[in-house]
Amino acid sequence: MKTLFETLDIHFSERKNFTECWINCSENCTQTISVLQNVLDYLNAHVFHVVSMRLFANHAVISQACAFLETKADEINCKPILILQDDSIETFSLQVHALSGKKLKALYFEDEYAGCEFDDDYANYYMLRILPDNKSISKFEQTKNIFEKSHNILKSRGCNFSDTIRTWLFADDILSWYGDLNKARNIFFEHHDIYNKLVPASTGIGVRNHYDTALAVQLLAVKPKNNNVIAQIVNSPLQCPALNYKSSFSRAIKINVPDHRRLYVSGTASIDMNGKTIYLNDTKAQLEFTMQVVKAIMDEAGMDWSNAVSSMAYFKYKEDFGLFDDYCNRQNIKLPHIKVQADVCRDDLLFELELDAIS
Repeated sequence: MKTLFETLDIHFSERKNFTECWINCSENCTQTISVLQNVLDYLNAHVFHVVSMRLFANHAVISQACAFLETKADEINCKPILILQDDSIETFSLQVHALSGKKLKALYFEDEYAGCEFDDDYANYYMLRILPDNKSISKFEQTKNIFEKSHNILKSRGCNFSDTIRTWLFADDILSWYGDLNKARNIFFEHHDIYNKLVPASTGIGVRNHYDTALAVQLLAVKPKNNNVIAQIVNSPLQCPALNYKSSFSRAIKINVPDHRRLYVSGTASIDMNGKTIYLNDTKAQLEFTMQVVKAIMDEAGMDWSNAVSSMAYFKYKEDFGLFDDYCNRQNIKLPHIKVQADVCRDDLLFELELDAIS
């Protein structure tokens, strides 16, 4: 029998005057409330404040989790992002990023919760959680709204969208409108001159959300306080830039500050140097190639698997989940992660991995 906190995969980074932690956990849906209570108990016992919380489960379980968290509003300072899985998924998964020894400020924009803000000696950090203002308009217009809304929220904090280093785009039925999503993002990037600044790392993945909108978005922006913060693109040695095939994201972004480095690896799949999908109809081969690609990106950034603090493994088919554990066991890789059933942005892509690392 595992003890209270042993089901939680927890990683730490000790910083000057504060500590960061990342929690990854997947359990049977019947354990949803006890898992959430365990997480809250752990965070409270160690005086951690939540920067980001993501929940993944079927509709009934997400509704149950949402109701439970509403009763705990005084214990959690941020609203989670709620992602739906197929009803046949019997797993409840969550990811949490939290801080201890550092105050967080909840952000509101036009009376709507928008995320949180914290800082260190080198920069201000903004983790936003953004939904469209009107879910009855087209998916294209909802996407345009989200990007402009993100810009306005950041502008209200003295930032610009060009301070954004990472986005997560959880898009409903992505395969039917990914072209429109890219078009809306491209228009926004052109209007705000992002292509001549820093194109953020990103994940665009096909999952429904609890809010019944075309997409739900998280965004991380970093506003330097001084010249000690360097944000730079990390290329993928085994792939061409995504911009080559008109998908507006960087393969990875690295943040260098005097006391640590952070790496944000975009959603990465089985795409070659020509921008083509390879290993068609073979999840195992696509997974193995994707892992090689991510490893090459980490090598390029001067990191390795041991620096990973959180990751998400996306599978088109839940029956393939076990392939990830098999690969990691063969390669002796211990990777903090959760598995999610989702459509990747191309119908022939069967697996995708995103990863956050720190050293």
